[in-house]
Amino acid sequence: MRVDPRIAAVGFGLNTAAFLLWTVFASWSRFEAKAESWVLGALPVLSGLSYVLVATRAGALSDRVSRVGLARTGLLLFVAFCGLAWLTRHPLAIMGLGVLHGTAMALVWPALQARVADESTADDLERRLGEFSLSWSAGKTAGFFAFPFLYEEGRAGLGFDTVLLCGGAALALIPILPRPGGARGPAVLPLVRDDLHPPALRDAHLRAGWIANFAAYGLGSVVVYLYPDLLASLGRPAGDQGFVLGTIYGAQTVGFWLFGRFSGWRYRLGPLVGWMAAGAAALLVIGLGAPLAAAIPAAAVLGLALGQAYSASVYYSVHSESGRGARAGVHEAIMGGSDVSFSLLGGLLAWVTGWTSAPYFAAAAICGGTLAVAARAVRRGVPSAT
Repeated sequence: MRVDPRIAAVGFGLNTAAFLLWTVFASWSRFEAKAESWVLGALPVLSGLSYVLVATRAGALSDRVSRVGLARTGLLLFVAFCGLAWLTRHPLAIMGLGVLHGTAMALVWPALQARVADESTADDLERRLGEFSLSWSAGKTAGFFAFPFLYEEGRAGLGFDTVLLCGGAALALIPILPRPGGARGPAVLPLVRDDLHPPALRDAHLRAGWIANFAAYGLGSVVVYLYPDLLASLGRPAGDQGFVLGTIYGAQTVGFWLFGRFSGWRYRLGPLVGWMAAGAAALLVIGLGAPLAAAIPAAAVLGLALGQAYSASVYYSVHSESGRGARAGVHEAIMGGSDVSFSLLGGLLAWVTGWTSAPYFAAAAICGGTLAVAARAVRRGVPSAT
């Protein structure tokens, strides 16, 4: 059995719209509205904070009510956000409306991830999560690659009207979702074999996965929100952002296929730390202003690192017989917190120092520290872990 194609289609379509939307916001704010670095870094703050606050509650709520019903409500809120953002057309207004966006996404993702787990068994959970991750990651990639062709800095393309296109796409996804009801709460079929994965092992790697995913998505958020600032300082076109981000998340999509197909990384610390270290190094290559020909391979390495961290975090979150919606909510909330902290800190650093590469060095340093914390979490929980 495979993931419900309707759930996969919604994952693909929503992320295509969402990441095309935020790429438009970042580029338009820098190139058209002439926003300063701190504004670019602050753009996702209220969205991320609301995501953090709502995701854990929405995930737990989805263990008691219809997961699909929550996702449908989230899509409606996303459509409303697009319409209001298009009407306001101001970076600070978009920042404030981010509360609506964060709430919308928090209602969708934990519910859909838990729904996938509801329909899985211990033998196919990893594969199904990988398939679902492939769908939304492919959508994220498509959104980034679509940006230079649909937006084109407001000259030959749709410009800011691309925001309306994103809202219309999300509206079209609502009837695709399955009917509300159905699977929710603990699945009938077991997901955990305690003889293979004792609670101490699962808990230790769950903490490490969450910590690593926080670092990974912080690395990605620096490129999403602050790369336009670096490009502008180098006199390079805004479209380069779409190609670099598309490569990052295209490689992440490939990573989801790899990590969903091969299970040798599960409950092992080495692959997680190794991939994240490579990702931090790749971020520095991008942040030093490497030309597109060098930035693209670095972006591919960074994307694979993101794929490993996310795969570990979401797998350990729902590899449980109960409360998987709540744990998926925590997994998603951590990513929202990563978006807020890395982008805001990076934007402030670039603004204060006048050095557009500063955010990338700060993000790589934070990543190194979080990996040390993740390693300690595993070794304290499972002393023999390697």
